[in-house]
Amino acid sequence: MKIYISIIITLFFIGCSKTTVVLADNGKTHNAIIVKTKKGSVTLDKVGSYVDLKSKDKAPSKIKTMSKEQMQKKFKDVINSAPAKPISYMLYFKPNSLELTEQSKQLLKKVLKSIKDRTPCMVDIIGHTDTVGSNKINIKTSLNRAKYIASIIKKMNIKVVSLSVKGYGEEDLLVKTADNVSNEKNRNVEIFIK
Repeated sequence: MKIYISIIITLFFIGCSKTTVVLADNGKTHNAIIVKTKKGSVTLDKVGSYVDLKSKDKAPSKIKTMSKEQMQKKFKDVINSAPAKPISYMLYFKPNSLELTEQSKQLLKKVLKSIKDRTPCMVDIIGHTDTVGSNKINIKTSLNRAKYIASIIKKMNIKVVSLSVKGYGEEDLLVKTADNVSNEKNRNVEIFIK
């Protein structure tokens, strides 16, 4: 079972403080938090379950439950300030070139819009090739493909926190093939927006 910490809120009152630990829905089938103090522990394993903590020297409160609507209302500012989940796109290239396939040219518009909508964000661009040609040339080609996509982002004047560009050549293939095999799926650039 994987452990996911969903929402932890510390509320300060006059003379004391209280921390509330809430299990939010993370979209996974296994979703749980173990809350432990010096005086005991509890496992939150249902969406909306929560406990209050007053001190590391006191046991967590009894498990209580709140609805999704109550969570949204009570922790609206925290939920809205959480970073968006990273998204990724895959663009494909024609053989031996920096030219995108027709479908990828269309997808590029969506990629640029996603980056613009998420500004400020971090963008990682990783280029790949198929196994046709030498490893040295493929590393250069994959890096040039990644730089080409980065140049489009820069020309659009989209402000990003960081823009990293890497080329892996024929390493880490999307579709495992033998040497000197042309495969469109391996001629790609992965774009990660965080």
